[in-house]
Amino acid sequence: MSDTDQPPTIRYRRPSSTLDTAKETSPSSRKRKIEKLPGSRSRWSQASTLEKVLWLAVVPLRTLICCSNFTIFFLTYFGFMIPVLWAKPLWPRFYWFYEGKLYMWLQAFIGYWGYTADYDVYEYGDDITQYCESDRLLVICNHQSTADVPTLFTVLQSKSVATRKTVWLMDVMFRWTPFGIVGRMHGDYFIQQGKATRDNEIGKLKKHLRKVFWERDRRWVILFPEGGFLYNRKESSQKYAKQHGFPHLEHTTLPRMGAVKAILEEIGPRPVDGSESDMHKSKSSSKLKLIKDTVDALREKKYIKDTRPPIKYVLDVTIAYPNSHVLSLGTLLFGNRENCDIAVNYKIYKAEEVPFQDDEKLRDWMYKVYQEKDELLEHYYKYGTFVDGEPGQRVVFSWRRIIGQYVFWFGSFFVQWKVYSCLIGGVYRFFFPH
Repeated sequence: MSDTDQPPTIRYRRPSSTLDTAKETSPSSRKRKIEKLPGSRSRWSQASTLEKVLWLAVVPLRTLICCSNFTIFFLTYFGFMIPVLWAKPLWPRFYWFYEGKLYMWLQAFIGYWGYTADYDVYEYGDDITQYCESDRLLVICNHQSTADVPTLFTVLQSKSVATRKTVWLMDVMFRWTPFGIVGRMHGDYFIQQGKATRDNEIGKLKKHLRKVFWERDRRWVILFPEGGFLYNRKESSQKYAKQHGFPHLEHTTLPRMGAVKAILEEIGPRPVDGSESDMHKSKSSSKLKLIKDTVDALREKKYIKDTRPPIKYVLDVTIAYPNSHVLSLGTLLFGNRENCDIAVNYKIYKAEEVPFQDDEKLRDWMYKVYQEKDELLEHYYKYGTFVDGEPGQRVVFSWRRIIGQYVFWFGSFFVQWKVYSCLIGGVYRFFFPH
């Protein structure tokens, strides 16, 4: 696949029973309606006898196919990477393009879990299409469950070049998982949380960004500023907010600003140097020379490293689950919840407007963002939309694409098994002849 591959289709959100609650005038009737919102019940409890039989027949096969992402496809990824390791120092542009495609496909397989289980994802808010090609973004997202990352994988599949040019910030506990190992090769960062290691981790994060962000031409840095799942941090966050007079949040927790500050300080907006401006003017005096220099720089993979384009926008992503009943990785894997919709809202900010140079102002800005996020979630849980009258857009994948990718990767695993077995056997017989 190339950068021009056809992205997932986007369709308008189908009307759901949640929208009807906005028309109810009685608070008691609204409450009854909310209690019956889809997503909170098991698939088994809502299925007919025939559907139960079919589900029992499909679940084992579905589970095996999904688990192949952590086993067979994990090995296949390295089978693809080993032959091109030579290109990392000699032809880095090709190497990171090649690696990015494989990384994107592995994300897609996880994104398909929810889609194939009839858990549809709908997108709301700002149109971010224009920010998916060349702009660099800091993406901050609320964190409720293990289904958050697969949900982001789903929406990322329609985000063009940005899909394969991300840097994820994850907890260190994921470092040695299959996707953690792949993420380390890709350039993701695994952060050790805690007061004892905070200052050291911030320094290591900045060093990592200096090494990876421009060297590998990354576009989006993605993190969860809350530092943990909602159900783990909610009580302590509310207690802290009450003690210090900060906003009381029900559906999110007060975010931590250390990583956000470090990212924006290291690769965020920077003041324009007058000497750089004069140098740019002198270069522009000859358009032909400027074009020639630019083409040469691009060919040698120096343009991005030399110009170091900074993060220009902060993308605030809000994930909502039906009736605040979150899904989990297990739910997506087994498909044991009834059909339901997952909502994702986007709001874009200019990075230069974020006061990251001042700790107190940055804290207040982030708390305000999360207070607005909390209000959005409250509205969604009551009425089924983030904003009244706003139609969501459904992310739709082609079944031809899903089946084709699975066939390709399973076939590749079989071929690689034969090839590598032959090579290893040949080496063994060479050194240990009978």
